[in-house]
Amino acid sequence: MTPPTIAELKEQVQRQANMLVAAGTGQLLIKEGDPEYKRLDGFVIANLRRLGLRSPFPWRSLGEWHGFYSQGSYPTYASRRVHIASLANPAIEQLGEIEGTGSVHDPGSDETEPTWDGINTRIAGLIQEYSTARVKDDWQDVGRRSREILIELGKLIADPSFVPIGEQAPKAADAKAWFDLFINARAGGSHHAELRVVMKKTWDLAQKVTHGDIGDIDAYAAAQATVMIVRTSQKLLGVAG
Repeated sequence: MTPPTIAELKEQVQRQANMLVAAGTGQLLIKEGDPEYKRLDGFVIANLRRLGLRSPFPWRSLGEWHGFYSQGSYPTYASRRVHIASLANPAIEQLGEIEGTGSVHDPGSDETEPTWDGINTRIAGLIQEYSTARVKDDWQDVGRRSREILIELGKLIADPSFVPIGEQAPKAADAKAWFDLFINARAGGSHHAELRVVMKKTWDLAQKVTHGDIGDIDAYAAAQATVMIVRTSQKLLGVAG
């Protein structure tokens, strides 16, 4: 089967959003709409994944969506419409950016050298990921994205001048080792002791959130700490954010 165009995929994401709104405002019976919604959800997930993106909607059925808004966070029809739009619009805009540049986003590619702009793009993706995370798998993906950002950061800041005299430089792919050398070199001394601990432990937190039995608080902490590490590293290097 030929993959859909970006324009077609944008239409399907909007269609899924429309179904969620209809089900959440009494215009669509869940029992009647669920089979089509599940088919559409699978289509959107598969084709966004092909572009290195995730579905903006965490509900695999209209029943899950009903259970979510019935908890009281979105008691009115208007609040449900606004919430769905807040999830759908960024995803559609991101697809529009890909469509406009004619490029495909591949977060797993190692073909290009890391850049600060690239890390900023990953951070934007991390924020979007956390904003739609509702279950354990989503929270673990927040950890995975946090870890990927830290790995790219470690590769970007790798500098032979950080290696102490007489010691062998880490392998180019050992981002964590380069990050530790960077911290020791640029944040050395007893007055930076606590900072070094926080920055190094963030790697452990991201790893835990990726693989551990965690929840929303852990995912939030990992994401927030990752952003802090990137911005602190930029200040240590005198790089504009």
